[in-house]
Amino acid sequence: MWSFETASRTLREESCPTRTADASPLPLGITATSVALNNEDANPPLPDTVAFAGGWSLTSENANFGGLSGLEILKDGNLLSISDVGAFVWLGMTDGRPDGTGKLAYMLAQDGSQLSGKADGDAEGLVFRDGLAIVSFERNHRLEAFDLENCGASARAALVTMLPDTVAGKPIDENQGAEALSISPDGLLTYGFESMFGGPSAMGAVFADGTSMLTGDVADNPRGYSFVGRDEIASSAGSPIILTLYRSYDPIRGNRNIITWSTSNDRIELKRPMLVDNFEGVAGELRDDGTLRIWMISDNNFSDKQQTLLYAFDVDISAE
Repeated sequence: MWSFETASRTLREESCPTRTADASPLPLGITATSVALNNEDANPPLPDTVAFAGGWSLTSENANFGGLSGLEILKDGNLLSISDVGAFVWLGMTDGRPDGTGKLAYMLAQDGSQLSGKADGDAEGLVFRDGLAIVSFERNHRLEAFDLENCGASARAALVTMLPDTVAGKPIDENQGAEALSISPDGLLTYGFESMFGGPSAMGAVFADGTSMLTGDVADNPRGYSFVGRDEIASSAGSPIILTLYRSYDPIRGNRNIITWSTSNDRIELKRPMLVDNFEGVAGELRDDGTLRIWMISDNNFSDKQQTLLYAFDVDISAE
């Protein structure tokens, strides 16, 4: 199996070649407006173990802010996301709240040119460890790594692996690629395709020789939902806590999301009358008080009819 510890050195060398100058991301002003979940009449309600810890609508005067998918919690408490126009977006956080600061860096291809167009720049899934970001891309299905710690905005894409483009002999739709991506505490990569022909979402793994393969596992999609996010959180219990995010949309019911975590059969279900949008990124952390904090971010598709929402939920896992 592929191992972060084994592969990361080579990926750093390819992403940040010798004598490459570190470049700072562009400063990004972000307006964070507090919003309510509006869950008083929700059916089903939030589980008794879950509390809404905060919600914000994020906007920026920079027209390239938006389209956010994938989410990671950084050691300094800030958040890192990716845009489906091929950019990294940092969200400044203070005391668990967005503080109005941010940064943006456009992703570079392996030759140092800027990624451009949906075919190459449709970034969807994100993991981050020890300064190295690994991103899954749709359309041109692949995983690439960026050494943000040592090269910042100068980091070039280093190929981790190409992803399968067929399942059971049928081509994967260009917009149904690997939106879910996670890394285990011991450094193994797992990816999941959004939805296969309206059915279950196929999952795969990366191998040490730089290849990837579908494992035969499928995500436990609720009926009518697609698999768009996954995270693995180290736990003192031994096995990681696995978060999964599912998404559904139709013009009548609008956006809907379901979030699950592996320590319980409880789940968070977001739908009207709650304030919901196109959530595609999820990340979790165990807090000092033992609760599980779940962060979510939505992709506004650069549409005036949608919002970039950042939500936080606290889950009491002590009783699970």
